[in-house]
Amino acid sequence: MISRSFRSAVVCGLPLLLWSYCLLASTGRPHEISNIHFENATQTTVDVVWDTAHPSTSQVLISNSTDFEADRWALPVADPALVTTHRVTVDHLIPFNPKTGDGTYYIYVASVDAKGEMSTAPGPQTQDGKNPSITMRTAPAAAMGPPSMKFYTSGPDETFPGYDMYFQVQPIIMAGPTGTHLYIHNERGYNNSSDGVVKYLGADKGNPETISMHFSCEWGSSTGLDSEEQQLDRDRNMGYCSGANANVRDLTIRLRTTPNTVPGKYSAAFTLESNGQVQTGTYEFTVQPTPTAPPHPELTPKPIPGLATWEKQMFDLGKRWCIYRDEQNAAGNFVDNWGWTGDAWFYDGGRVYQNIDTYTAAAGHPLHQAWQHCALTLLDPYANYLVANNGTMAGYSIFPYGMAMNFYRTKAEVMRNGIKAVATLGPQRQSCGYVDPGGIRENSYRSNAWMANEMLGAPRWPLLQRNIDKVMGNLNMANRGLAGSVHPFMLGIGMETLIHWYDLTLAEGHPDYRVLPVIKETLDAMWRDLWVPKQNILVYERYTLPPNHSISYGALNNLVSVAYAWYWMQTGDTVERDHGDLLFQHAFDDPEGGYSWSGKQFSQEFEFSFDFVRYRQGLTTSSVVQENNAYTGPYADTNPPISEKVNCDPNHFPNCKAGTIGSTTATIFWGTYKPATTQLIYGKTDRYGQVSPIDKAMVYSHVVKLTGLEPGTTYHFRTRSVDRVGIVGSMKDLTFTTLPAEPAAKTP
Repeated sequence: MISRSFRSAVVCGLPLLLWSYCLLASTGRPHEISNIHFENATQTTVDVVWDTAHPSTSQVLISNSTDFEADRWALPVADPALVTTHRVTVDHLIPFNPKTGDGTYYIYVASVDAKGEMSTAPGPQTQDGKNPSITMRTAPAAAMGPPSMKFYTSGPDETFPGYDMYFQVQPIIMAGPTGTHLYIHNERGYNNSSDGVVKYLGADKGNPETISMHFSCEWGSSTGLDSEEQQLDRDRNMGYCSGANANVRDLTIRLRTTPNTVPGKYSAAFTLESNGQVQTGTYEFTVQPTPTAPPHPELTPKPIPGLATWEKQMFDLGKRWCIYRDEQNAAGNFVDNWGWTGDAWFYDGGRVYQNIDTYTAAAGHPLHQAWQHCALTLLDPYANYLVANNGTMAGYSIFPYGMAMNFYRTKAEVMRNGIKAVATLGPQRQSCGYVDPGGIRENSYRSNAWMANEMLGAPRWPLLQRNIDKVMGNLNMANRGLAGSVHPFMLGIGMETLIHWYDLTLAEGHPDYRVLPVIKETLDAMWRDLWVPKQNILVYERYTLPPNHSISYGALNNLVSVAYAWYWMQTGDTVERDHGDLLFQHAFDDPEGGYSWSGKQFSQEFEFSFDFVRYRQGLTTSSVVQENNAYTGPYADTNPPISEKVNCDPNHFPNCKAGTIGSTTATIFWGTYKPATTQLIYGKTDRYGQVSPIDKAMVYSHVVKLTGLEPGTTYHFRTRSVDRVGIVGSMKDLTFTTLPAEPAAKTP
């Protein structure tokens, strides 16, 4: 992992690396680095070797995926020795498995000469740092020889009395069969939270008996019951994780404290067994004192810098991306599968537009019809899609609060049903959350879905508390420099989720005061380690060398600024207020408009920033809660009946039904997310010229059979559906090709 001092220094110069100035994104001197290769590869280590033309320092950047964003440095601090032949041993690796790809890494090297000039090879070569790297593989697990096993641990290092903390154990089979079970020794019998022994490490007397240990290896349950996360070996009365083909597995251990657990430092010991090999490990953690309510803050009034710019961009960009969506709908380019993230639906444009509606009306410039239309073009198809698909949505695309706001304002049941679907029916309903900080966004988003569902009257989802605890652990790991390539905006997303959690528990009468110290620690760590004062942004990718401080990353400032404003509103901490003000003030600094390249960036700027403004004004509630979304009646239906799932020629459309295209006939199937009529426009060119008879029945599923077509001919077509209020939805130009004419039968 990476030392905190080095992370802090990467913003500019670092004497140990012999940097004499802030570095630009460059590969340095041509042909400076050569002969990069690997030696002495084992299952868990490998030597990276290269030459430089001039005496230089040595460091390797390592990525786990093909996007080539580095996850860590080896060495954590570059070797300062100025040499021309470089050797760095990279450790903490896992064995190569050709079936799973485990043990495959991507690297580039960095060397800094005596004059402070850095060279890298083969990259980075692009502004985003996603450049070609060199593939590196460890040795595979040995099939022969005596069994051997080791493991790594990772996770947060602190918790609070009365709460849970989760850490991860990664057992690795280095030799021997890979499909064997992994047993966890217990102390007092199976499934009674005694899967280890806790000891107190302080000078005073603690009470480790108040802390229990429980392991989890099954993640397909939405009940949250401990009994469904382990399997039982009845003969041995032990829990185990079932064998698999992979030689690397992930195991989560929960440490559960009680309200009377004494604060202090503890150690948790656990014992694993596989292939007859027994390994014991320990994990140290600290129980912090029970947090209490902050004193009533004295809030010092101060104007919000950059507010006028934010207000202007809110109106101008809001109008721009609403018009864009209308134009795309008119052209038949619908957002219907929610896989494309460049539109304003991503990052909850429905939430944004409803907040614009409220904000502009409060400023004396109401444009209710216009802004409500903009909100509905995004919310209505999104909510209907969730309902129709039982809440199936990618974990990074879950945006419930715009739907919740709309339900409060309009009582549209589809909004509540959309939230319910993604919260209780979709695949996210089963996730117990990630210990790895790389999952903080998904931990946060599914927590938001469960909280929004609860806001609308549903009971507490059994996995919500676990995901919240893991979000706190993710932030703790990030604050200690253990978050890999997690970006600052992801930490902002995590903190915003904790703010909603705090509000929810506050409304219940038992506020979770852990939120305040966790957010405080995160705010200070981000400012200490990631703030770039020259450009007024947070470092987007902390491990890229040379650093790329692109000012366009300022577009993400407002995914983080809200937490600074909230903490000030809760505590009166003016240092945090001023830090948040700087982020907010400079969010639109990019002179080339990097904040406006896509609807996604528009929503990123404004999804959280309305709450930033509210908190900076001393208001204590988020814009998404019911009291800030008064019922005003249904919004006017202004959205076209979006078409989806067109099925015809299998060469063009994978969902085609067999036999839909013949030599003189074609049958076209499609769906709309609301009832509408059925018709096709078609012809041999994109001028069409022919139409099918209109079927005026208001239906969701549509079918048209065309006859009298010419064999072996390509036809253009557009679907045309009209809803109950006369709005037309017509999909973009598509084509199909009829089959060749069948040969004439031979005369006998």
